[in-house]
Amino acid sequence: SGAVKIQFRLPDGTRAVRRFLSSDLVGVLYAFVSSKCSKQSIELRSGFPPKDISFQKDSTIDEAKLAGEMIQGRYI
Repeated sequence: SGAVKIQFRLPDGTRAVRRFLSSDLVGVLYAFVSSKCSKQSIELRSGFPPKDISFQKDSTIDEAKLAGEMIQGRYI
């Protein structure tokens, strides 16, 4: 209950799917992607056209409306 699935396209081209609680902060998504990638800085984008979600790090996944989204990661 309260779990949402989010898909990721990682900077190296691989894909990952993971479930999170809708009450988790968006910052948890950054931690997940960082754990899957090298130690370079990353940028996460969601929506169409893809928009940077870094300003939402302190919002919950539910508040940011990221449930079921495809999130793209890029090295910066």
